[in-house]
Amino acid sequence: MLLVLAIVLVLLLILLVDSTLKHHVGKFARSLESVSPNYPLLGSATVFLGHSEERRFENFMNMLRQVDRIGKGWLGPQLMFYVAHPELVQKVLTDPNCSEKPFFYEFSRLTHGLFSAKYSIWKPNRKALNPTMNVKMLNSFVPIFERFSRSMVEKLKCYPEGTPVDILDFTTECALEMVCGTTLGTALKKGSGKRKFLESMQTFISRVATRTLSVSLYNESFYRLTRAYNEEENARKYCLDFAKCIIEERQQVLVTEPQSKNSDENEDDDGYQIRRPKLFIDQVLSGNNTEADISTQNLSEQILTIMAAGYDTSANMVAHSCLFLAIFPELQEKVAQEIQTVLPDCEQELTAETLKDLPYLDKFFKECLRLTPVGSTIARVNMTDIELDGCRIPKGNIFIFNFYVLHRRKDIWGPYAEQFDPENFSPERSKGRHPFAFLPFSGGSRNCIGARYAMISNKIMIIHLVRNFRMSTKIRFEDLKYRINVTLNLAFKHLITLEARR
Repeated sequence: MLLVLAIVLVLLLILLVDSTLKHHVGKFARSLESVSPNYPLLGSATVFLGHSEERRFENFMNMLRQVDRIGKGWLGPQLMFYVAHPELVQKVLTDPNCSEKPFFYEFSRLTHGLFSAKYSIWKPNRKALNPTMNVKMLNSFVPIFERFSRSMVEKLKCYPEGTPVDILDFTTECALEMVCGTTLGTALKKGSGKRKFLESMQTFISRVATRTLSVSLYNESFYRLTRAYNEEENARKYCLDFAKCIIEERQQVLVTEPQSKNSDENEDDDGYQIRRPKLFIDQVLSGNNTEADISTQNLSEQILTIMAAGYDTSANMVAHSCLFLAIFPELQEKVAQEIQTVLPDCEQELTAETLKDLPYLDKFFKECLRLTPVGSTIARVNMTDIELDGCRIPKGNIFIFNFYVLHRRKDIWGPYAEQFDPENFSPERSKGRHPFAFLPFSGGSRNCIGARYAMISNKIMIIHLVRNFRMSTKIRFEDLKYRINVTLNLAFKHLITLEARR
């Protein structure tokens, strides 16, 4: 009896302390609406407990839909601010003093990668990387994007016609080859361990995402006792070792190639000269960059971040797009007809200018990004006080932005915001739309550095797929379900059937 009483008293004391602390910490935000659920101790963390992965995703989205402009909630003991309106999203993301990342980005243990680095590390590294993503550089990559897209098509032609295929498997390999062949200046050889790398990267990403959504795993000492930690650590180590191999390979290239040639031009497989600026990895390895932190370990983390962000996001973007093409055959034919008109010869090579002559493809792809923004949820920390809707929020608080919900606001996208309609990006409908209403690559100074890279490379992959195949699927639009990960993932396979276009 005394034991039961003691337990009850301890629980009551914990609840009292929790309530008092939350009242004290969050008193400045009393004017802001609170999201539900909001339970003692757990706050809103219950939306991530139990159920299926797709159900947890829906619970999270439904919670975020409660917020019109800015709301607050608790994830366990941590106060969160949910920013939902484009005006406020723009104000926070474009404020240089809101460029810090929250503590849970550190769960990746890639402290020098652009995705998770603290502001003081991110700023010089981003400045060092910016020249590698300029227009001239990206345009020079088009032949490389073409080569790997053609290779993907040839692999798909070997697949039995009429048999459903998970297109994500093929877009993943293609995207990884593109990243290594462009930003890192190397091609992956057969047997180079890329399959194990992809599996390890998926394990790594999944474990980091699971920990981020599990308050009980925030404690480092406790987390290290779990099987998830061992799985994550082994996967991360393999991926870092893989990145180090690429560094060593590039070092050998720098030693054997004349410096002048390496900085100005490269040869493709057919011996043609492709003029382009020096790659970031070359700048670092040659010692020309004095601003970024360039130790071997830090460079490995930077490269691993580029590889992970480059291939995972692109692979999913194109796979989602293929599924939409298959679900809406009439729209697929519009895309195909436009491509046929602009590129009547199937062997005709693409250029950066060609992409500008495909406006319907552009609208279609942007609509894919609207409904399935791969980087759907991001977070920031304010380094100084900031005022939003009359509420002064002290420095050190966490702001959550969700683009999946933002892109479905009916006050912005109309009564059919949940439906797929490429005309959402027609000049008429786009006129007057808030610039931060559509953020497939985030916004502000800490946006995705590879946004233009993704737009070009992904469109080229889609062009080659549509030129060669007619896509169909048994999956209906209303069947689409998603799950929470670092990126937005479909809850099941991207199964489509391919029929050769003749």
